[in-house]
Amino acid sequence: MKPPALPPPAGLPPLGPARRLLSPSVARSVLPNGLTVWVVRRPGLPLASVRLVARGGRAADPAGRPGTADLLAAALKEGTRSHSGRELAAILQGAGAELATAAGPEAIVLEAQGPAAKVRIVVDSLAEALSAPSLPPDGVARVRALALEELATEETDPEFLASRAFARAVYGLHPYSVVAPERGTIEGVTPESLHVDARSLLRPERTLLVVAGDVDPDFLLTRVERRLSEWRPSGSPPPAVAEARETPGFRRILVVDRPGSVQAVLVVGRLGVSRSDPEAFPLALAMTAYGGAFTSRLVANLRSEKGYTYSPHAVSSWLPARGVVRTSLAVRNEVVAAALNEVFYEMDRMGATDASEEELDRARRRDLGLATLRLETLRGLSAELSDLWLHGMEPEELTAYARALPRIGAVAVRSASRRWLASARALVVAVGDGRLLREELAPFGTAEDAPSL
Repeated sequence: MKPPALPPPAGLPPLGPARRLLSPSVARSVLPNGLTVWVVRRPGLPLASVRLVARGGRAADPAGRPGTADLLAAALKEGTRSHSGRELAAILQGAGAELATAAGPEAIVLEAQGPAAKVRIVVDSLAEALSAPSLPPDGVARVRALALEELATEETDPEFLASRAFARAVYGLHPYSVVAPERGTIEGVTPESLHVDARSLLRPERTLLVVAGDVDPDFLLTRVERRLSEWRPSGSPPPAVAEARETPGFRRILVVDRPGSVQAVLVVGRLGVSRSDPEAFPLALAMTAYGGAFTSRLVANLRSEKGYTYSPHAVSSWLPARGVVRTSLAVRNEVVAAALNEVFYEMDRMGATDASEEELDRARRRDLGLATLRLETLRGLSAELSDLWLHGMEPEELTAYARALPRIGAVAVRSASRRWLASARALVVAVGDGRLLREELAPFGTAEDAPSL
């Protein structure tokens, strides 16, 4: 039985009208070598965030070497033609900053944040790391060893196993199917192979520099042009990434066997949309109402009413070649069937009935609040701007979803849900004790073993 809702504390004022989210002013330049530069002046805190984004990422991994971008990103911290890795770290430390690198489906990212008065040093150091990496043998050996350790650790995590199996099943042969380097890629990496990869992936005409903080845009644009104008592309760029395609069909159930597991991790979903899709915004709001917030239908049902799981969560991701619609939860073995049945019920209910205006208002406020919080921090602002650039969009689109929220009504939410949340089209990945899972999942269809590496 669902517990009664607690009344709000007495004396609280009513919620006021939602505040408008304003787009920042962005100074823009494209250098003669093709490098794009965006600078946002935000006075107040004497800080600056610097982010370099090289288009490519895992989507541009060489054939037969999935996860190469992750290894290259890690190796960029190992030094440049002018400074060793330790020297580069010391220079940044002296400027109150620290270099972080990462690879994702569409980009290799370098970022650091430090005092605005030292932004010149931070920009110069990150630019040097990206445009002139040394990729020394000892550094590459260190990256290789750490990557093998990390992979071994990740493969003990059922959530990682579920995410990996889900991505492979949803994307198939598309490069988005890779969520981490494979063992063969790691063991075969060499300085020579990474140098070839760097020439292909790290190119000025495929790179964005974003600086946000208490900085002078004119000074920075001049500085960057002087510092990076000599960076020239070499080698051939990677081919363009085709849009991911979904194979029409019905529900599919995959099991990753972990004998003896006392609980199961479930991931339910399918291929989704890109940010430019007409249904991207209605679907995002639908996912919040369905399972993206603590006040969502999924949480009320599976956590508050049934007690099947602590924190079910749903999200619609945006990627240039199409993201995913995904629900994830961890449950006890004995309630796998019951929990999945309720997930399917809530998915189909979103497309069968109109959400109430109260539900939608809660979801709108939550999404607007999160967007506001993301843009409050310099790192968050830089990350959001770079994501727009990867989608081929301009900074003015930064607040497009926030501006659209008041106009997204129940009809649009229901229509997007009916198309993207239909349980009959869902992929189910279950990680746990295979024998028990097959028994629990039998009412929903025939379970297959998830393909192994």
